[in-house]
Amino acid sequence: MVVKDGQTIQNVLKDAWLKSEKGIITNLPYEMCIGTCGQGSLEADYADIKRCFGKPDDDYYSGDGKIRKHWTISIDGVLCTIFDWKQGGTDGYRYVPLKRTRWSVGGSHPICRRLVQGVLDGHYVEKVIRRRS
Repeated sequence: MVVKDGQTIQNVLKDAWLKSEKGIITNLPYEMCIGTCGQGSLEADYADIKRCFGKPDDDYYSGDGKIRKHWTISIDGVLCTIFDWKQGGTDGYRYVPLKRTRWSVGGSHPICRRLVQGVLDGHYVEKVIRRRS
């Protein structure tokens, strides 16, 4: 399936290829992301991604050191990955990205980036509401 310009998320999510899972499932085994591909990028704080999707995958290690933090998640049945491709630092395992890092988003469908961004946007709205309360 190809997402066409102007096609809404709602229309794409109605397609039959989606699994019937609802919600967000985190900490999926790394093996599930084999065969996925890049779907875009976004900017976010590491702390916000961690609040939305939990701790990064423990069983993921990039042999060339180009990826230090990696999540394998499912959002409403769509497999998504989030990772810090080539985002500096040579400290390896102890590296922690901080504010406004560019994160790569991959997955099983081009809608992945929009789904991940939607979860983060919802988190940002909740933060603003809590601050005003």
